[in-house]
Amino acid sequence: PMALGLGEGGEQNAPLGRAVIGGLLVATIFTLVIVPLIYSVLRRHAVVRAPEPYDPAAGDGDGVGARAGTPAPRPALQPAFASANGAGAA
Repeated sequence: PMALGLGEGGEQNAPLGRAVIGGLLVATIFTLVIVPLIYSVLRRHAVVRAPEPYDPAAGDGDGVGARAGTPAPRPALQPAFASANGAGAA
């Protein structure tokens, strides 16, 4: 009803109503058609790489066999107030 401009002062609200309806239509078409189309085009042109073979003897330098290139586990975080010898600041 707002886009039709019916009623008192309707001619002032009609452009806003048309803009809202147009925006909803464009957004719906873009979401349902354009985005999947772009995705399928990019997916079709993507380079497919074979996964690295698993080698239990290969490690990442920590002495534990793991997949090559896997980062070593991070050490636990220490509180900011801990000193070098492990005692807290006084």
